[in-house]
Amino acid sequence: MSKKCLWVSRICLLSLYCLLGLFIHSPAHAITLDYYVVQDQSEPLQIQEEGQNHRGIITDILMKALEGSPHELRIHTYPFNRMMTLLSDSQNANWITYGSPQWGGMQSVNLSSSPLFEVEHSIVSNTDDGFPYKSPDDLNGKIAVLLFGFDYPGLDVKIAKGQVSEVRVKNYDAAFRVVDRLKKNGGFVEMDIRLKYHLKRLGFTDQDYQLHKASNLIPNYNIHLAYSPNIAPQIKQFIDKRIIQMAETDEIKTIINKYL
Repeated sequence: MSKKCLWVSRICLLSLYCLLGLFIHSPAHAITLDYYVVQDQSEPLQIQEEGQNHRGIITDILMKALEGSPHELRIHTYPFNRMMTLLSDSQNANWITYGSPQWGGMQSVNLSSSPLFEVEHSIVSNTDDGFPYKSPDDLNGKIAVLLFGFDYPGLDVKIAKGQVSEVRVKNYDAAFRVVDRLKKNGGFVEMDIRLKYHLKRLGFTDQDYQLHKASNLIPNYNIHLAYSPNIAPQIKQFIDKRIIQMAETDEIKTIINKYL
């Protein structure tokens, strides 16, 4: 072989090694995830202002999990029922939101391998009204104020049996107004983490409203990320791994504490 041919062969071989190195060390194929946010009902888990300025516990965790990766979020904000319809109609897409094994619909179908955190529920009443609650039977004949569209495991059974009446409201401001009108006849049932956030946001203290722990009515349960049924396996595996790492380093706990 001539020196010229040998030199050309070496150049070709070097180029092949360079291309192989780029292939091995290049980042994973970038995926755009459609992230669904509930409009005006999910604070502090998801906070938004007319579809902009997105933040909140779930949003911050997800953004932190994707930090430094080639993957991106495309955020969509919808009322709860509209969002659920879109999730059901887009089962083959790469979307993500949050959910729980205790819930129904698309928010319980394909969850993250590890939970993000555990939630408990309370019943809110006006402090001046002395609403009595120690056991689920104390709600019999009363009215439960609930948010439109959401599931309340345990309480839903009592409502279905006619033991408890329900009043559905669109947001937290309306819920507290209804509680004031109900007096001893009912209370607002909701996650502690949401209640504490909104009481603080509205400037209320324990002098205005009291929280009655309701774990004996709605057992504590875990919140997870919820993926589309046919999401690309590599993005699910990537986020699941990051969630485990963030839990071990207390990053998730730090994000939660920021909103309470």
